[in-house]
Amino acid sequence: MKRYLLGLIGAIFAATALIVVLSPADAVTATGNARVEWHQMPIINFTLTPNYYTGYGAVLATFGTQPAPTHGPGAPATVDFGTTVGGDTYLYKYAAHIHVTTNDPSGFLVYGEAAIALTNNSNAQTYPGQYLYYLNSGATSDSNTGFTPGLPFSQTIGSVSGSTADIAGAGPTIAYTIYPNPIAQSVTPNNDFYYDYQFKVPNVAAGAGGNFYVWIVYTVVGE
Repeated sequence: MKRYLLGLIGAIFAATALIVVLSPADAVTATGNARVEWHQMPIINFTLTPNYYTGYGAVLATFGTQPAPTHGPGAPATVDFGTTVGGDTYLYKYAAHIHVTTNDPSGFLVYGEAAIALTNNSNAQTYPGQYLYYLNSGATSDSNTGFTPGLPFSQTIGSVSGSTADIAGAGPTIAYTIYPNPIAQSVTPNNDFYYDYQFKVPNVAAGAGGNFYVWIVYTVVGE
């Protein structure tokens, strides 16, 4: 009986001691800093406007006075150089306006690549190479000519999906696993970019006739 009573008394004391330690009056208050993090996917609003300013159209690279810009019948829905001659170079003024707004405070990157090679829509003949170039333009004016150096729209090595053969279709998209060098970068969440296009018509296309086209795909990615 003594062992039982001692054990019981010990248990009571232990329980009492436990209650005393956890009682609010004697609780230890801990202080510190709490850090909460979350990641939000950037929201990007991107608009692309071809033929964005009055006076748009192609200008043949000519020494002396430059001819007035003219455009093909497919404008303004597309950038249509109209009738061209193999071996000549043409500048297309006010070809594309890119406007981007995003909630990403670090800004965004703009990628521009050709989804396919230059193609003759009449016989599906393709002409691999770099024939279409872009130049920085202005919102309402620029001083570019057909001789102004441009940067090439390289054909993508990314995965292309969508219509690449129908010039009246919605156009293709490019899925990147490795991004190329961007054609533009913004460190602010809102920005505008303006471009002229330059078309160096390949000599191999001279006399081929038909309608030549190339799909240019713009992709905007948050930083």
